[in-house]
Amino acid sequence: MPDSRADGIVRDIRRVLALAGLPASREGDTEGGYVVFERGGRVHVGWVTDSALYNQAVAIEEVHPQHPVARLDRSVTAVMERAVADVLYAAGFTVVLRPGVPNSNPEKGSDPGVIVAAGPAFRAWATG
Repeated sequence: MPDSRADGIVRDIRRVLALAGLPASREGDTEGGYVVFERGGRVHVGWVTDSALYNQAVAIEEVHPQHPVARLDRSVTAVMERAVADVLYAAGFTVVLRPGVPNSNPEKGSDPGVIVAAGPAFRAWATG
C-alpha cells in the first residue's frame, strides 16, 4: 500500500473515531485511548489503557501473567480493540482482526491486532 494511501486511511480512521467519541492516545499522555499507525504498508489500530493500569499490569505480568490486574489490562485492550474494529467496519472500512499467538517467549508470541486493509468507498461522515 503506497504511503499516501495509508496516510489517507489513517486520517479517515482518526476522523471516524473522533466522531464516535473515542479518545486518541498521545505520546506522553497518561490517559488511554486508541492508537493508529502504519507499519510495513499496513494500517494498524490498537488500544492502550490508562498508564496507571498499564504500568501496574506490565510490572506484575512478568512474574504473574495470570494476576487479575494483568488479565484486566489484556481484557480491556481486547474488548476496546474489538469495539474500535466494529466502529470502523460500520463506517465502511475493511477490517481484519488478527488473533494473537500466546507464548511465554515474547520473541515468538504475538499480540492480537486490528489491521485496516482498505478505506471506505463512501465516506458517510463527510457528507452534510
